[in-house]
Amino acid sequence: MKYLLPILFAFCFFSCQRHSDNWEKICDIEKYIESRPDSALTVLEAIDIETLSSDEERAKYALYMSMALDKNYIDKTDFEVLQPAIDYYENHGSATDKLRTFYYQGRIYFNIGESEKAMKCLVKSIDLGSKSNDLSTKARNYNAQGLLYSQYYNWEKYVQCCLAAAQCYKSLNNTDAYVRMLCKASEGYVFIGNKEAVNKTLLECHTYLDEVSDRSKAYYYEVYLTHGRDKTISDEYVDGVIREYLNIVPSNEVDWITIANAYLSTKDVHSAKDAINKYEANGIKDNRYYAILTQIYKAEFSYKEALKSYELFNHLTDSIDFKMLEQDTQFIEERHQLEMATIKEQEKKKQIIAVCATLISILILIAIWITSRLRLSKMEKIVAEKEVERYKLLYAQMEDERDNLNALLQQNEELDPKAMNAVARRLELLNKFFTAYITDNSDIDRKASKEMEELLEDKEKFMDSNRLAYAGSHPKFIKYLEDKGLTEWEINYCCLYALGLKGKEVGAYIKMRSHYNNSSEVREKLGISEHDTNLGIYIRKLVKSLSE
Repeated sequence: MKYLLPILFAFCFFSCQRHSDNWEKICDIEKYIESRPDSALTVLEAIDIETLSSDEERAKYALYMSMALDKNYIDKTDFEVLQPAIDYYENHGSATDKLRTFYYQGRIYFNIGESEKAMKCLVKSIDLGSKSNDLSTKARNYNAQGLLYSQYYNWEKYVQCCLAAAQCYKSLNNTDAYVRMLCKASEGYVFIGNKEAVNKTLLECHTYLDEVSDRSKAYYYEVYLTHGRDKTISDEYVDGVIREYLNIVPSNEVDWITIANAYLSTKDVHSAKDAINKYEANGIKDNRYYAILTQIYKAEFSYKEALKSYELFNHLTDSIDFKMLEQDTQFIEERHQLEMATIKEQEKKKQIIAVCATLISILILIAIWITSRLRLSKMEKIVAEKEVERYKLLYAQMEDERDNLNALLQQNEELDPKAMNAVARRLELLNKFFTAYITDNSDIDRKASKEMEELLEDKEKFMDSNRLAYAGSHPKFIKYLEDKGLTEWEINYCCLYALGLKGKEVGAYIKMRSHYNNSSEVREKLGISEHDTNLGIYIRKLVKSLSE
């Protein structure tokens, strides 16, 4: 059982990947579908679709079948045959597969009159198949795009597509198709009004006339005689070109309307009439026929017949224009529908992007808030820890001071009464704080705090009391300051530093503008400059050194 499941899985996997017996037969069609499309169609029709084993096989079959039908001039108006290729090659297959699939999808849309969708597929075909070396399909694609552009009089795009197709055919050494596409480009240049480009393109075509088919030769002469003549070309030269045309091209390939129009340009009405009669013999009476016939009757001064021909010409032209307008309207409607669908899709994408951006912004803000809160909590924790350490240090200092004051009261019976009183008052206040801290008694704490506040509010009294307390606890320190010539107030000032206050805190407490002046005077008496050391640090070191 340990090996059975992996073996079964591998068997199923490779079985799914294995192609059917028809795979090689389908792939071989690539070799002859261009030269023998009828044979390719016969082979494909003989294959039972049910025997195809994978999506890839069904897609390849669908693509080749669509190509074979098209090359045998069987126009499809539905996607029944091509759909498996469209579904598969949207995300799979080579550049050539994509190029062909979406080209034939565009052809089907063209056959059912949906020009906008046809153009969209043709453009998609070129885009996805850009790396393909199937120049034949690319040339057909550009030709089809040019046809669509010509229907809506976009002659610049029409010329670009014709020239792109011509270059593909030239690379394939298909001179016949190359000349035909250049002739089409020449007609486009006529509508743009670029006479120089018309002549240049026709001159290029003329160099290949010996290598092309009779049909391509006829097309060249039709374009040249219709559009290639300018004022510098004489009537005799035109006659020579007409004779060349009639000699080189078989009569069944000659466009007699073009011949008739060329003869009219040389004012040879008789020859023009003979040409139009030959055209009429084919049973074709279109708007071109009536246009030339009108000119012939006019040249013969047969105005009644000319008017009748002109009316028929207008009737046919109006019918064609109406159909073009109808198609153009349909084209506009299709484009509008596609544009609206595109706009809705874009709006939907914008909404999704906006929602995602909002959610991301909210998440970023939440992350920033959480980060800031964590950072703030960390800072608060650090501050709290430092505050705890500070209080511990203060508590230890207060304990030392209490012990020193107790010893002072016990050992110094000759202490000045004022100093004794200040020390006793200070010791009593310290004991209240210690009692409140030890017993966690808020009432005692409030009373002690209130006494402290009352003492601190009377700055002069507090500073005197502080000096007297230091006189009892650190007599050498007070004696040193007196010997240096400090006044009583200046000694009070120094005792504030001895408590541990900083210069800014001392200034804020005494609220004197002359605080810095006092500091300078004290420094001068103590013999220290402003750059030697901080006054508070100096005082506290002095207290410590004189207490040892």
